[in-house]
Amino acid sequence: MNRMLLFGCCLLAGCDHAWPYDSSRPGPLGPQSQVVPRRLTFSTGDDRDPSVRGNVLVYSRLDPDERGNERCVAGLPLDGGTILYESCPGPPRTLADTFVDTWIEPALSQDGNRVAYMWQQGSLVSVLGFGTTRVVVAPADRAGDTTGFVWPIFYIAPDGRPADAVTQLSWVDDRTVRFIIGHEYVFKVKGGGLERYTDTTFQAYGLADLNIETGTLHVSLPGDSAFQYTPAPDGGLWLVRLGAPRRVWHLAPPPGADTATIVGDFSGAVVWLTSVGGMPAAIVGDTLVQWLVPGDSVPRQMVVGGGGGPVHRIVGIPGSRRFIAEIERGWDLFGDRANLWLYELP
Repeated sequence: MNRMLLFGCCLLAGCDHAWPYDSSRPGPLGPQSQVVPRRLTFSTGDDRDPSVRGNVLVYSRLDPDERGNERCVAGLPLDGGTILYESCPGPPRTLADTFVDTWIEPALSQDGNRVAYMWQQGSLVSVLGFGTTRVVVAPADRAGDTTGFVWPIFYIAPDGRPADAVTQLSWVDDRTVRFIIGHEYVFKVKGGGLERYTDTTFQAYGLADLNIETGTLHVSLPGDSAFQYTPAPDGGLWLVRLGAPRRVWHLAPPPGADTATIVGDFSGAVVWLTSVGGMPAAIVGDTLVQWLVPGDSVPRQMVVGGGGGPVHRIVGIPGSRRFIAEIERGWDLFGDRANLWLYELP
């Protein structure tokens, strides 16, 4: 009896330790490694539209837990690691809510406190077009907060074509966002059996600036017919225009001045343009990235993606030769899901 009592007392006395079943949220993790190239996102969903500001990579994320094709806005440390924040459209507000709300093309403001993005809303049953499209500016960690600036996308080009979408959102200053404005087509393709595919194509009209204090849209005449742009080191812009998809033009600062000059030509049509290491760099094939070195007559190049799938978008990291690449995980004819990778020019 005394032994059993002593044993019980010892058990009680030994309970200075934490309860063995206590749990807490694990702390944030850093990058998986320091190797370049390396994968930054590991979601089984779809990670796209990367944009860099300071030490944060913001992107559009198809969260596996979100319904339908709804996309979220997420922030990640530039070197990789644990997601810093994520905002999603969330569950339907009522049983009658049959809309898909998807957030794409995010870009952080210069102070990193706000995010601008395009909000598209369409039918949950069959998204063959979006009935409502808007440019939204919200707190970076609360992208769904629409109490700030919301601009319904509406523009009629000089030739009468309507615009309902934007791409390549960026910030000019704390009150102006810039983008390529145009029209987005969503269409359905029948497969050999019961499968149905949807695909999207964007028809660019040109470069535009939007004042988020007044809601005033200015479409740049020198940027007319531009379908790709990126900031140049001198404060101007590099442009690629429809009709000459291999050629890069330099638009002198301030953007809006009618002084565009030829920089050089890539070997193929530009899929996506960015600035890396103070040079214009572009995707010119499924896995081929080229860049124009001042004084060189031929663009330099490297393979990106390779065995995984095609690279669809790249964005340079300011002050370095590194860039973020959006690479699909396979070669599906109508696009596979993608993850984000870190690369560096040799």
